[in-house]
Amino acid sequence: MATLVSYETLNRYLPQILEQLPEDWRGTTFNNKNLLSRAGFAKNLHTLLSQKEATGGAISTPDLTAVGNAEDYLRVSSNISTTLEVALGLARGYDVSQVFTFSSRAMPFVAVGLTSSAPVHVYVGDAECPFTDEQTEKLKLIGCELVQHKGPPQAHADGVVLALESAVGEDKSAVDGIVAPNVLYIARPERIDESKILVIRKRMNTPVTTPMAETLLKELAGVSAEPHAMPADAELAAFYAHLQQLSGTAVHTAVNPVVCTAGLSTLCSLWVTLAGQGGADVLMCSTAYGGSSQLVDVLTSTTHLLKKHTFDIQGTTPIVDSIRGALEKLAANPDVLFPTTVLFVEMPTNPDMKLPDPTLLAEMLKAFMARTGRQLVLLIDATFAPDSRSLTTFGELVPDLAAIVFLSLSKSVSRGHTTGGTLIANHTERARSLVRDVTATAQMLGTGATPDQMAALVRNHDGVEGRCQRAYAVAATVGAALQAAVKAQRGEEMRLAFVTPEQAALGYTTSTFSFNLPPPRDASADECAGLAQRFVDLICAHAEFKPCVSFGQDNGLVYATVPATSTQGAIKEEDKAKQAVGGVQLVRLSFAPGCDAARLTEIVNEAVKNIYE
Repeated sequence: MATLVSYETLNRYLPQILEQLPEDWRGTTFNNKNLLSRAGFAKNLHTLLSQKEATGGAISTPDLTAVGNAEDYLRVSSNISTTLEVALGLARGYDVSQVFTFSSRAMPFVAVGLTSSAPVHVYVGDAECPFTDEQTEKLKLIGCELVQHKGPPQAHADGVVLALESAVGEDKSAVDGIVAPNVLYIARPERIDESKILVIRKRMNTPVTTPMAETLLKELAGVSAEPHAMPADAELAAFYAHLQQLSGTAVHTAVNPVVCTAGLSTLCSLWVTLAGQGGADVLMCSTAYGGSSQLVDVLTSTTHLLKKHTFDIQGTTPIVDSIRGALEKLAANPDVLFPTTVLFVEMPTNPDMKLPDPTLLAEMLKAFMARTGRQLVLLIDATFAPDSRSLTTFGELVPDLAAIVFLSLSKSVSRGHTTGGTLIANHTERARSLVRDVTATAQMLGTGATPDQMAALVRNHDGVEGRCQRAYAVAATVGAALQAAVKAQRGEEMRLAFVTPEQAALGYTTSTFSFNLPPPRDASADECAGLAQRFVDLICAHAEFKPCVSFGQDNGLVYATVPATSTQGAIKEEDKAKQAVGGVQLVRLSFAPGCDAARLTEIVNEAVKNIYE
């Protein structure tokens, strides 16, 4: 991309940009129509600045909104973090494609190490090395070979060369990449693949958080900024206790939940930990959240100490039968299993909203452990129902089972105000020791939640139970109305992928449901293939709906998406195809607690009528 304005021009306008930031830019999830990518956003930002420079005009909030959105989720990129990357690149002569911010100071090194097939030589000048010898050995187990050196950077024919910015002089010829605090600059794109770095960042970390980005932009602009401080110890203790209560385990202050910058960075720390403990077999749904799935794929491609196995639940496939078959297949060859087997189950599943019968699942888990003699960890993703208290249920059914609840805190717990993720151990020593070790791994990777994230979580976790209950009630009302509208217009029943009232009474009060619209009569294959997106477009023409991924928000909006083309982008096409019914893909709707159910029902009825007339 050609540089359209100078750093001096951008820097001159930074105070105006900061003053006029659209409130939407401070969110965690963004309108996913016409996404620009970082490069497209940067091009539009350059164009805006060039126009203002030519006319002498001031930048307004509508001007910035018109620039568009880089990506649909903060963990991938936000407009604010991309603006920072544009500024940092201009100051050093780099295109935005060569600049990546990270919320972690360690992950720039790890990202390059994981994407390089050769050793990565890290030069630190007179500074301290970023990792201990023990940590570099642990990183080597996941395919990240870092060789740390004191002094100025030297060329290495056998590998990639990274250097701290403070260690680099005028001559940068030996350097492939430069690392500043929380930033990676790719000096030689032919040696460091920016597309692979982007995958690592969005699956294992995040860009700098929005408050971090605003602070750094203010520093560049010479505007004063207050530092971000961790909440008080008492506030943190109350937050950790609440997470344990939500998950159904006793408050245990000796092993607090581990909290990381995002859900996926939390899971990443778990998988890296297990690789260092001799390896793990990971059994998960073939249509699990795409990020969770791709994260495991990335790590299994770099280390032989993790192996992925899947089970199918699409359509009317019973989830218990599918899990049973997968466990029996693994148990048939216990000698080839790693020391730990992890059954990773979303409860309820995304986007099918299925729940396994806990009694049947418990019997399967006991049988697997007895047959194989292997350690088994039940990893429950309770993000869609954070108040389900599933550790109580499984603790009563299998008292010696190591069980851990995973929550993406970016959703209901934070009300969508920040990203974050957590792992909460049950009462067993195996689960507690594992979470303790994951905490150490997160410290090594630098992926623990930042002070601004912890502050947002402390402010918003109270009341999540009531918010989930109210959002579930709206979803149940609109879901029933949607089914009735389809029956009236199309003359047939439409199955709603949603929890039952009995499951909701147990705490599985999800705000989300999915459905396959019946094909219109005489519809062509192409019309059926596009029907889900057409429905989303129809409802999103109304201000009450937003074409967006994520859920658990508390902004009065309904988030609408077609998972096959959004959250499941990393899922195999053949697995996504199994979700289609009559050639029509799933639509997923996620409701906020303050939604107007009557108004939403009107909009849904109108859209259904439009589809079938």
